[in-house]
Amino acid sequence: MYHFLKKAAFLGLSILTLHPEATFEAFIGVRDEKATAQLKLFGDNLQVLEQNLPMDDTYKSKDIIAAPIRVVQLLFNAGDVKGPQTIAFNLPNDERIVKDRGTAMVILKNVSEAKFKQILNPIADACIAKEQHELVDFESFFTHTICHECCHGIGPHTITLPDGRKSTVRLELQDLHSALEEAKADIVGLWALNFLIKKHLLPTSLEKSMYVSFLAGCFRSVRFGLEEAHGKGQALQFNWLLEKEAFVFHPNETFSVNFDKVEEAVESLSRTILTIQAKGDKEGASLLLQKYCTMTKPLKVALQKLESIHVPVDIAPIFPVAKTLLE
Repeated sequence: MYHFLKKAAFLGLSILTLHPEATFEAFIGVRDEKATAQLKLFGDNLQVLEQNLPMDDTYKSKDIIAAPIRVVQLLFNAGDVKGPQTIAFNLPNDERIVKDRGTAMVILKNVSEAKFKQILNPIADACIAKEQHELVDFESFFTHTICHECCHGIGPHTITLPDGRKSTVRLELQDLHSALEEAKADIVGLWALNFLIKKHLLPTSLEKSMYVSFLAGCFRSVRFGLEEAHGKGQALQFNWLLEKEAFVFHPNETFSVNFDKVEEAVESLSRTILTIQAKGDKEGASLLLQKYCTMTKPLKVALQKLESIHVPVDIAPIFPVAKTLLE
């Protein structure tokens, strides 16, 4: 690994992250300057999004630090990469460092493209109603991924408890924090996209496709299991939106988005999660997850269908460039 890193540095590649925690992990990629430049508006509007979040103004921060956003083509990753193959990351996670230094965001575009082609397209074929199938597209999937990562940086992090003590959402919610934070980034990401479209900062072509692409993506993430943070957070969102009739389950076992109800449902869940985080309300988080983080019949039907037609759960990248360098 040392020799590969040395060669990568010599060739001008970007060594993205090597962060010491309990284990080590590394990503190496080629920077995509053109794609990165197109994403500047997200960083430029983080404070605007924070001030308009659907929660009480008391909980909103006035000093959001925009995370630098970099889009890369992944060449190699190694180390502690168990679990779902990541398509983006926003580090560090430590609130103290985030407050002092901010975060850095990296989007792995070629991994996103592979997941869309190999997983999301077959899911859409099997699970999305025919009349909305064409609304599942890569632009919406990729843009929401970016917004998801940006939304990790807004909303409650360092909080003041009712007794006046300073704390963090992570410390107060403990083992429930990860699932709720992933759900927050997802659902607030949808809210944020809608906000930016209404401000004419994003194209109106995303207006419907972002919701239908998100619906297809729900089935992708839930397949990681309800014990994993992303899968648990996705089940919460899917079941909430289904209950609010924003998602529709049809007799032919396909799904569609009710565009008349989805905006309100997204905002109501965003407000619920953000308020729980702002209050450090572990009991509220527990009740929310217990009620909605379940394998409901519609989810079971969709997942059984995907299993029967052998849609892969995840991708396993191979790295021919790395192999050439090592040789």
